Amino acid sequence: MIKAKRGFTLVELLVAIAIFAVLSALGWKVFDYLVKVKDRNQWHEQQLEGLQSAYQQILRDSIQIVPLTANINNDIQPALVLQNGRFNFSKTGVTDPLQQGIAPTERIEYQYRADEQKLYRLKYANLHQSGQDQPVSSILLDNVSQFQVSVLNPQELSNWPDGSIDLNDDQQKRKLPKGIKINLTVQDVQYEWIFSLLNTDFLKSDNKTTS
Repeated sequence: MIKAKRGFTLVELLVAIAIFAVLSALGWKVFDYLVKVKDRNQWHEQQLEGLQSAYQQILRDSIQIVPLTANINNDIQPALVLQNGRFNFSKTGVTDPLQQGIAPTERIEYQYRADEQKLYRLKYANLHQSGQDQPVSSILLDNVSQFQVSVLNPQELSNWPDGSIDLNDDQQKRKLPKGIKINLTVQDVQYEWIFSLLNTDFLKSDNKTTS
């Protein structure tokens, strides 16, 4: 006796479609989750790279800070100034491979703009300035909600030069603290960076632009 071939019933077909739909939805959720995790990890990597780059730049600057005053529009400025949130200093380490007469020293300023949540690095190519010189500006770090600099000598100070320095004495204006401390908040994460100043005994070269 030959049995008739039996196909899928409508109920079985509907059940199969429902199972396939559930599996597809679960697979899409897993795929979407993996994409979001990848994007989040990439974003965190970019943030970490930005922090590392900023840290390395500040580290290089701190190593190259030197006790040389700056002549700005005939006003002799101390080697390092920290006043009312303004932070600038003299540094060496400038190279001139093409022998274009580039000065071996420059003036650096860190400028935090709260409205933009960005930390800028301003570079003046010469310690002798007219007061109208335009610096080379670059973004050191963005997404910064808080930025504060203090000096260590060895106690922590919010201003430099401090009261022990005679600002009428050019030699005194060359005095540097022992280190600097930077507190900043990036993407709601707080950081504290401490740097030693290594060139406190730097010998002044015969450079008339620093007098």
